[in-house]
Amino acid sequence: MDPNRFNSFNAEDFVLDEIFCEIVARGSLSVQSFKEQFPRKQKEIDFAVEMLNKLQEMEFQQSPEKKLEQWNRILRNRKKSVRLRFFRYAAAVLLIAGSSVTFYHFSQLNSIEKFASSKEISHSDVTLILVDGKQININQKQANVTYSANGADVLVNDTAEMKQSVTEAGFNQMIVPFGKRSNLTLSDGTKVWVNSGSRLIYAPVFNGKSREVFLEGEAYFEVTKDERKPFYVRTDAFKVKVYGTKFDVQAYQRNNEYNTILIEGKVSLQVNKGGILASERFIFPDQKAVLLADKSDFLVTEVANIDNFIAWKEGYLVFKNEAFQSILRRVSHYYDINIELNEEMRVKRLSGKLDLKDNPERVLDGLSLISKIRYVKNANKYCFHE
Repeated sequence: MDPNRFNSFNAEDFVLDEIFCEIVARGSLSVQSFKEQFPRKQKEIDFAVEMLNKLQEMEFQQSPEKKLEQWNRILRNRKKSVRLRFFRYAAAVLLIAGSSVTFYHFSQLNSIEKFASSKEISHSDVTLILVDGKQININQKQANVTYSANGADVLVNDTAEMKQSVTEAGFNQMIVPFGKRSNLTLSDGTKVWVNSGSRLIYAPVFNGKSREVFLEGEAYFEVTKDERKPFYVRTDAFKVKVYGTKFDVQAYQRNNEYNTILIEGKVSLQVNKGGILASERFIFPDQKAVLLADKSDFLVTEVANIDNFIAWKEGYLVFKNEAFQSILRRVSHYYDINIELNEEMRVKRLSGKLDLKDNPERVLDGLSLISKIRYVKNANKYCFHE
Protein backbone atom coordinates (compact mmCIF):
# COMPACT_ATOMS: atom_id res chain seq x y z
CA MET A 1 0.00 0.00 0.00
CA ASP A 2 1.41 3.39 -1.06
CA PRO A 3 0.47 6.10 1.49
CA ASN A 4 1.21 8.80 -1.11
CA ARG A 5 -2.05 7.91 -2.84
CA PHE A 6 -3.85 9.94 -0.17
CA ASN A 7 -2.35 13.12 -1.63
CA SER A 8 -4.85 12.89 -4.50
CA PHE A 9 -7.91 12.04 -2.32
CA ASN A 10 -10.96 14.24 -1.99
CA ALA A 11 -13.41 13.95 0.91
CA GLU A 12 -15.56 11.22 -0.63
CA ASP A 13 -12.44 9.17 -1.43
CA PHE A 14 -11.52 9.24 2.25
CA VAL A 15 -15.03 8.18 3.32
CA LEU A 16 -14.99 5.21 0.98
CA ASP A 17 -11.46 4.11 1.91
CA GLU A 18 -11.33 1.17 4.36
CA ILE A 19 -7.95 2.09 5.86
CA PHE A 20 -9.05 5.67 6.52
CA CYS A 21 -12.27 4.41 8.14
CA GLU A 22 -10.21 2.28 10.49
CA ILE A 23 -8.05 5.28 11.46
CA VAL A 24 -11.16 7.31 12.29
CA ALA A 25 -12.57 4.42 14.32
CA ARG A 26 -9.43 4.37 16.47
CA GLY A 27 -10.09 7.90 17.72
CA SER A 28 -8.94 11.49 17.59
CA LEU A 29 -5.24 10.81 18.24
CA SER A 30 -4.99 8.54 15.22
CA VAL A 31 -6.81 11.10 13.06
CA GLN A 32 -4.51 13.89 14.25
CA SER A 33 -1.44 11.79 13.43
CA PHE A 34 -2.85 11.13 9.97
CA LYS A 35 -3.53 14.84 9.37
CA GLU A 36 0.06 15.67 10.30
CA GLN A 37 1.24 13.29 7.57
CA PHE A 38 -0.98 15.01 4.97
CA PRO A 39 -1.23 18.70 5.99
CA ARG A 40 -2.54 19.81 2.56
CA LYS A 41 -5.56 17.52 2.98
CA GLN A 42 -6.77 18.74 6.37
CA LYS A 43 -10.07 20.21 5.09
CA GLU A 44 -10.97 17.05 3.21
CA ILE A 45 -9.96 14.90 6.19
CA ASP A 46 -12.03 16.98 8.63
CA PHE A 47 -15.07 16.77 6.39
CA ALA A 48 -14.69 13.01 5.89
CA VAL A 49 -14.34 12.46 9.66
CA GLU A 50 -17.52 14.46 10.25
CA MET A 51 -19.40 12.42 7.68
CA LEU A 52 -18.30 9.09 9.12
CA ASN A 53 -19.21 10.13 12.64
CA LYS A 54 -22.63 11.31 11.49
CA LEU A 55 -23.20 8.07 9.64
CA GLN A 56 -22.30 6.16 12.79
CA GLU A 57 -24.80 8.17 14.85
CA MET A 58 -27.75 7.66 12.48
CA GLU A 59 -30.27 4.99 13.42
CA PHE A 60 -30.28 2.04 11.01
CA GLN A 61 -34.01 1.60 11.50
CA GLN A 62 -34.89 4.96 9.97
CA SER A 63 -36.58 5.13 6.57
CA PRO A 64 -34.42 5.96 3.52
CA GLU A 65 -36.26 9.28 3.17
CA LYS A 66 -35.45 10.26 6.75
CA LYS A 67 -31.78 9.30 6.35
CA LEU A 68 -31.44 11.32 3.14
CA GLU A 69 -33.09 14.31 4.83
CA GLN A 70 -30.52 14.15 7.65
CA TRP A 71 -27.69 13.82 5.15
CA ASN A 72 -28.81 16.87 3.15
CA ARG A 73 -29.00 18.86 6.36
CA ILE A 74 -25.34 17.99 7.06
CA LEU A 75 -24.32 19.11 3.58
CA ARG A 76 -26.20 22.43 3.83
CA ASN A 77 -24.47 23.23 7.11
CA ARG A 78 -21.02 22.61 5.71
CA LYS A 79 -18.94 25.25 3.90
CA LYS A 80 -18.47 24.81 0.14
CA SER A 81 -14.76 24.26 0.55
CA VAL A 82 -14.93 20.65 -0.58
CA ARG A 83 -16.34 19.25 -3.81
CA LEU A 84 -19.75 17.64 -3.06
CA ARG A 85 -21.40 16.49 -6.30
CA PHE A 86 -20.13 12.94 -6.25
CA PHE A 87 -20.29 12.92 -2.46
CA ARG A 88 -24.10 13.26 -2.63
CA TYR A 89 -24.22 10.18 -4.80
CA ALA A 90 -21.89 8.27 -2.45
CA ALA A 91 -24.04 9.29 0.52
CA ALA A 92 -27.16 7.97 -1.16
CA VAL A 93 -25.44 4.64 -1.74
CA LEU A 94 -24.21 4.45 1.84
CA LEU A 95 -27.47 5.49 3.48
CA ILE A 96 -30.16 4.00 1.26
CA ALA A 97 -28.69 0.97 -0.45
CA GLY A 98 -26.65 0.06 2.64
CA SER A 99 -24.26 -1.96 0.52
CA SER A 100 -20.95 -0.32 1.42
CA VAL A 101 -18.46 -2.81 2.86
CA THR A 102 -16.28 0.10 3.97
CA PHE A 103 -19.01 1.69 6.08
CA TYR A 104 -19.92 -1.65 7.60
CA HIS A 105 -16.27 -2.21 8.55
CA PHE A 106 -16.03 1.25 10.10
CA SER A 107 -19.31 0.81 11.95
CA GLN A 108 -18.35 -2.58 13.38
CA LEU A 109 -14.85 -1.53 14.41
CA ASN A 110 -16.04 1.71 15.94
CA SER A 111 -18.91 0.08 17.80
CA ILE A 112 -16.98 -2.82 19.35
CA GLU A 113 -14.23 -0.52 20.61
CA LYS A 114 -16.74 2.03 21.87
CA PHE A 115 -18.64 -0.76 23.59
CA ALA A 116 -15.45 -1.98 25.27
CA SER A 117 -14.42 1.48 26.47
CA SER A 118 -17.88 2.40 27.77
CA LYS A 119 -18.35 -0.60 30.05
CA GLU A 120 -16.75 -0.71 33.49
CA ILE A 121 -17.35 -4.26 34.65
CA SER A 122 -16.23 -6.11 37.79
CA HIS A 123 -17.56 -9.44 39.02
CA SER A 124 -16.58 -12.03 41.62
CA ASP A 125 -17.99 -14.90 39.54
CA VAL A 126 -17.53 -15.80 35.90
CA THR A 127 -20.28 -13.78 34.23
CA LEU A 128 -21.85 -14.07 30.80
CA ILE A 129 -23.71 -10.94 29.64
CA LEU A 130 -26.10 -11.31 26.71
CA VAL A 131 -27.22 -8.75 24.12
CA ASP A 132 -30.24 -7.69 26.18
CA GLY A 133 -28.12 -7.11 29.29
CA LYS A 134 -29.16 -10.33 31.02
CA GLN A 135 -26.37 -11.60 33.27
CA ILE A 136 -25.66 -15.26 33.97
CA ASN A 137 -23.36 -15.78 36.95
CA ILE A 138 -21.42 -19.04 36.86
CA ASN A 139 -19.89 -19.87 40.23
CA GLN A 140 -17.94 -22.93 39.11
CA LYS A 141 -14.14 -22.76 38.87
CA GLN A 142 -14.36 -23.03 35.09
CA ALA A 143 -17.32 -22.13 32.86
CA ASN A 144 -18.07 -23.81 29.55
CA VAL A 145 -20.27 -21.80 27.15
CA THR A 146 -21.38 -22.93 23.68
CA TYR A 147 -23.25 -20.87 21.06
CA SER A 148 -25.50 -22.23 18.33
CA ALA A 149 -24.68 -21.39 14.70
CA ASN A 150 -27.26 -18.57 14.68
CA GLY A 151 -26.12 -17.20 18.07
CA ALA A 152 -29.61 -17.33 19.54
CA ASP A 153 -29.11 -20.40 21.74
CA VAL A 154 -26.48 -20.42 24.49
CA LEU A 155 -25.61 -23.55 26.45
CA VAL A 156 -23.85 -23.12 29.81
CA ASN A 157 -21.92 -26.06 31.30
CA ASP A 158 -24.01 -28.50 29.23
CA THR A 159 -27.00 -28.00 31.54
CA ALA A 160 -28.55 -24.51 31.35
CA GLU A 161 -29.78 -23.29 27.95
CA MET A 162 -30.39 -19.57 27.37
CA LYS A 163 -32.15 -17.72 24.56
CA GLN A 164 -31.28 -14.29 23.22
CA SER A 165 -32.49 -12.02 20.44
CA VAL A 166 -29.62 -11.51 18.01
CA THR A 167 -29.15 -8.01 16.57
CA GLU A 168 -26.43 -6.67 14.27
CA ALA A 169 -25.44 -3.98 16.77
CA GLY A 170 -25.34 -6.16 19.88
CA PHE A 171 -22.45 -7.82 21.69
CA ASN A 172 -22.01 -10.51 24.31
CA GLN A 173 -19.38 -10.41 27.03
CA MET A 174 -17.58 -13.07 29.00
CA ILE A 175 -16.06 -11.66 32.20
CA VAL A 176 -13.63 -13.88 34.12
CA PRO A 177 -12.43 -12.66 37.54
CA PHE A 178 -9.00 -13.41 38.97
CA GLY A 179 -8.52 -16.99 40.08
CA LYS A 180 -11.03 -18.41 37.54
CA ARG A 181 -11.08 -19.51 33.90
CA SER A 182 -13.67 -20.02 31.16
CA ASN A 183 -13.93 -21.48 27.68
CA LEU A 184 -16.34 -20.67 24.86
CA THR A 185 -17.35 -22.07 21.52
CA LEU A 186 -18.44 -19.11 19.38
CA SER A 187 -21.18 -19.28 16.77
CA ASP A 188 -18.65 -19.95 13.95
CA GLY A 189 -17.12 -22.88 15.86
CA THR A 190 -14.07 -20.95 17.07
CA LYS A 191 -12.92 -22.11 20.51
CA VAL A 192 -11.66 -19.57 23.06
CA TRP A 193 -10.17 -20.18 26.50
CA VAL A 194 -10.36 -17.01 28.64
CA ASN A 195 -7.84 -16.66 31.45
CA SER A 196 -8.05 -15.15 34.92
CA GLY A 197 -8.82 -11.41 35.15
CA SER A 198 -10.02 -11.07 31.56
CA ARG A 199 -12.96 -9.87 29.46
CA LEU A 200 -13.90 -10.99 25.96
CA ILE A 201 -16.39 -9.03 23.83
CA TYR A 202 -17.87 -10.61 20.70
CA ALA A 203 -20.91 -10.63 18.44
CA PRO A 204 -23.30 -13.53 19.16
CA VAL A 205 -23.20 -14.30 15.43
CA PHE A 206 -20.79 -12.96 12.79
CA ASN A 207 -23.06 -11.59 10.05
CA GLY A 208 -20.61 -9.17 8.42
CA LYS A 209 -17.53 -9.37 6.23
CA SER A 210 -15.23 -10.12 9.15
CA ARG A 211 -15.23 -11.77 12.56
CA GLU A 212 -13.97 -9.50 15.33
CA VAL A 213 -13.57 -9.88 19.08
CA PHE A 214 -12.16 -7.48 21.66
CA LEU A 215 -9.92 -8.77 24.45
CA GLU A 216 -8.85 -7.34 27.77
CA GLY A 217 -6.56 -9.79 29.56
CA GLU A 218 -5.50 -13.16 28.16
CA ALA A 219 -7.14 -15.74 25.90
CA TYR A 220 -6.11 -18.74 23.85
CA PHE A 221 -7.79 -19.13 20.44
CA GLU A 222 -8.40 -22.01 18.05
CA VAL A 223 -10.04 -20.25 15.12
CA THR A 224 -12.36 -21.95 12.65
CA LYS A 225 -11.12 -21.33 9.11
CA ASP A 226 -13.30 -19.14 6.88
CA GLU A 227 -11.45 -17.41 4.04
CA ARG A 228 -14.47 -15.21 3.29
CA LYS A 229 -14.51 -13.78 6.82
CA PRO A 230 -11.11 -13.00 8.32
CA PHE A 231 -10.84 -13.24 12.11
CA TYR A 232 -9.42 -10.35 14.17
CA VAL A 233 -8.55 -10.06 17.85
CA ARG A 234 -8.50 -6.42 18.92
CA THR A 235 -6.95 -5.02 22.09
CA ASP A 236 -6.36 -1.52 23.40
CA ALA A 237 -2.78 -1.60 22.02
CA PHE A 238 -2.72 -3.79 18.90
CA LYS A 239 -4.76 -6.08 16.68
CA VAL A 240 -4.16 -9.64 15.51
CA LYS A 241 -5.23 -10.84 12.07
CA VAL A 242 -5.53 -14.60 11.93
CA TYR A 243 -4.12 -16.62 9.05
CA GLY A 244 -3.73 -19.79 11.12
CA THR A 245 -5.52 -21.36 14.00
CA LYS A 246 -3.88 -21.68 17.43
CA PHE A 247 -2.40 -18.77 19.37
CA ASP A 248 -2.41 -17.01 22.74
CA VAL A 249 -2.88 -13.26 23.26
CA GLN A 250 -2.00 -11.51 26.52
CA ALA A 251 -3.25 -7.92 26.76
CA TYR A 252 -3.60 -6.90 30.40
CA GLN A 253 -3.83 -3.11 30.51
CA ARG A 254 -2.11 -2.91 33.90
CA ASN A 255 1.02 -4.67 32.59
CA ASN A 256 3.89 -2.93 30.86
CA GLU A 257 3.96 -5.43 27.97
CA TYR A 258 1.61 -7.29 25.61
CA ASN A 259 2.39 -10.78 24.30
CA THR A 260 1.26 -12.99 21.43
CA ILE A 261 2.46 -16.59 21.18
CA LEU A 262 1.75 -18.67 18.07
CA ILE A 263 1.33 -22.42 18.37
CA GLU A 264 0.04 -23.35 14.92
CA GLY A 265 -0.53 -21.49 11.62
CA LYS A 266 0.30 -17.81 11.08
CA VAL A 267 -0.90 -14.46 12.41
CA SER A 268 0.00 -10.83 11.78
CA LEU A 269 0.17 -8.03 14.34
CA GLN A 270 -0.34 -4.30 13.93
CA VAL A 271 -0.01 -1.63 16.61
CA ASN A 272 -2.97 0.72 17.04
CA LYS A 273 -0.98 3.92 17.47
CA GLY A 274 0.98 3.37 14.27
CA GLY A 275 -1.81 4.83 12.14
CA ILE A 276 -1.68 4.39 8.39
CA LEU A 277 2.06 3.67 8.37
CA ALA A 278 1.89 0.83 10.93
CA SER A 279 3.50 -2.25 9.43
CA GLU A 280 1.96 -5.72 9.50
CA ARG A 281 4.31 -7.94 11.52
CA PHE A 282 4.01 -11.69 10.92
CA ILE A 283 4.94 -14.38 13.41
CA PHE A 284 5.19 -18.14 12.92
CA PRO A 285 4.83 -21.24 15.13
CA ASP A 286 6.94 -21.30 18.32
CA GLN A 287 7.46 -17.54 18.16
CA LYS A 288 6.50 -14.90 20.70
CA ALA A 289 5.88 -11.22 19.89
CA VAL A 290 6.26 -8.70 22.71
CA LEU A 291 5.00 -5.11 22.56
CA LEU A 292 6.12 -2.82 25.38
CA ALA A 293 3.65 -0.14 26.42
CA ASP A 294 5.99 2.69 25.34
CA LYS A 295 7.04 1.13 22.02
CA SER A 296 5.55 1.13 18.53
CA ASP A 297 6.90 -2.19 17.25
CA PHE A 298 7.10 -5.83 18.32
CA LEU A 299 10.12 -7.79 19.47
CA VAL A 300 9.85 -11.35 18.07
CA THR A 301 11.73 -14.24 19.68
CA GLU A 302 11.78 -18.04 19.45
CA VAL A 303 10.12 -19.86 22.35
CA ALA A 304 11.13 -23.22 23.82
CA ASN A 305 8.67 -25.34 25.84
CA ILE A 306 5.80 -23.36 24.40
CA ASP A 307 3.20 -25.60 26.08
CA ASN A 308 4.33 -24.25 29.46
CA PHE A 309 2.98 -20.82 28.47
CA ILE A 310 -0.52 -22.09 27.72
CA ALA A 311 -0.88 -24.79 30.39
CA TRP A 312 -3.18 -22.40 32.28
CA LYS A 313 -6.03 -23.30 29.91
CA GLU A 314 -5.88 -26.85 31.29
CA GLY A 315 -5.76 -25.53 34.86
CA TYR A 316 -2.03 -25.93 35.52
CA LEU A 317 1.02 -23.81 36.14
CA VAL A 318 4.06 -25.51 34.57
CA PHE A 319 7.65 -24.33 35.07
CA LYS A 320 11.02 -25.76 34.07
CA ASN A 321 14.20 -24.38 35.61
CA GLU A 322 12.37 -21.09 36.14
CA ALA A 323 13.40 -18.41 38.63
CA PHE A 324 11.35 -18.62 41.83
CA GLN A 325 10.64 -14.91 41.59
CA SER A 326 9.14 -15.39 38.10
CA ILE A 327 6.94 -18.25 39.34
CA LEU A 328 5.64 -16.18 42.22
CA ARG A 329 4.93 -13.32 39.83
CA ARG A 330 2.74 -15.63 37.70
CA VAL A 331 0.85 -16.86 40.77
CA SER A 332 0.44 -13.30 42.02
CA HIS A 333 -1.03 -12.25 38.70
CA TYR A 334 -3.39 -15.21 38.34
CA TYR A 335 -4.96 -14.69 41.78
CA ASP A 336 -4.40 -10.92 42.02
CA ILE A 337 -2.59 -11.28 45.33
CA ASN A 338 0.52 -9.60 46.77
CA ILE A 339 3.54 -11.91 47.21
CA GLU A 340 6.92 -10.85 48.55
CA LEU A 341 10.22 -12.71 48.23
CA ASN A 342 13.50 -11.99 49.98
CA GLU A 343 16.20 -10.62 47.68
CA GLU A 344 18.66 -13.46 48.28
CA MET A 345 16.12 -16.11 47.18
CA ARG A 346 15.20 -14.57 43.83
CA VAL A 347 17.86 -16.54 41.96
CA LYS A 348 16.54 -19.91 43.15
CA ARG A 349 15.21 -22.01 40.23
CA LEU A 350 12.51 -24.66 40.24
CA SER A 351 10.86 -27.20 37.97
CA GLY A 352 7.40 -28.61 38.52
CA LYS A 353 3.67 -28.48 37.91
CA LEU A 354 0.94 -26.95 40.06
CA ASP A 355 -2.83 -27.29 39.95
CA LEU A 356 -4.42 -23.83 39.84
CA LYS A 357 -6.90 -24.43 42.64
CA ASP A 358 -9.64 -22.04 43.74
CA ASN A 359 -7.81 -21.20 46.96
CA PRO A 360 -4.47 -19.48 46.25
CA GLU A 361 -3.06 -20.57 49.61
CA ARG A 362 -3.24 -24.22 48.52
CA VAL A 363 -1.06 -23.28 45.50
CA LEU A 364 1.36 -21.41 47.75
CA ASP A 365 1.49 -24.46 50.04
CA GLY A 366 2.56 -26.53 47.04
CA LEU A 367 5.25 -24.02 46.10
CA SER A 368 6.48 -23.95 49.67
CA LEU A 369 6.79 -27.74 49.66
CA ILE A 370 8.66 -27.83 46.30
CA SER A 371 10.99 -24.94 47.14
CA LYS A 372 11.48 -25.81 50.85
CA ILE A 373 10.81 -22.15 51.59
CA ARG A 374 8.18 -21.19 54.14
CA TYR A 375 5.73 -18.33 53.79
CA VAL A 376 3.65 -16.32 56.22
CA LYS A 377 0.66 -14.10 55.62
CA ASN A 378 0.91 -10.54 56.92
CA ALA A 379 -2.35 -8.64 56.40
CA ASN A 380 -2.94 -8.86 52.60
CA LYS A 381 0.61 -9.92 51.73
CA TYR A 382 2.22 -13.36 51.47
CA CYS A 383 5.91 -13.29 52.43
CA PHE A 384 8.32 -16.12 51.53
CA HIS A 385 11.42 -16.39 53.73
CA GLU A 386 14.00 -18.98 54.82
